[in-house]
Amino acid sequence: MRLAAAFPAVVSTLLAVFAPSNVLAANGFTGTCATWSGSGTTLQATCSAINGTQITSTLNLNNCFTNTQGILGFQVNGNFAGSCTKIAHNAGNNRHGDEAWLSALCSAGNGKQFDTAIATNAYIGNSNGVLAC
Repeated sequence: MRLAAAFPAVVSTLLAVFAPSNVLAANGFTGTCATWSGSGTTLQATCSAINGTQITSTLNLNNCFTNTQGILGFQVNGNFAGSCTKIAHNAGNNRHGDEAWLSALCSAGNGKQFDTAIATNAYIGNSNGVLAC
């Protein structure tokens, strides 16, 4: 009787763990997004949802990246654009194997500036068709 009573809880836990719609892809958006482009702090991509539909979404990259002494790095709500200029992106088409990059001229805080770049694919994922970091 105790096993039968626990069974629904076990099934619910397994469904919650393995339900694909609840999974947030922490990185690798270029694997499921056909095209992407950027302008300033905005990345836009058309990505596959779990049901196969294509969804176009945008992501404010200030929510994903920071500038630390002139070097771009990953940090949630990092607000890199507060100390970087000349923000640029490569145009991307995953069908041709292009990598997604963000580059900028960033202040090191000591009067120096550095050209810096980061591969955005390592930190941005596709969450059921929507870009997320």
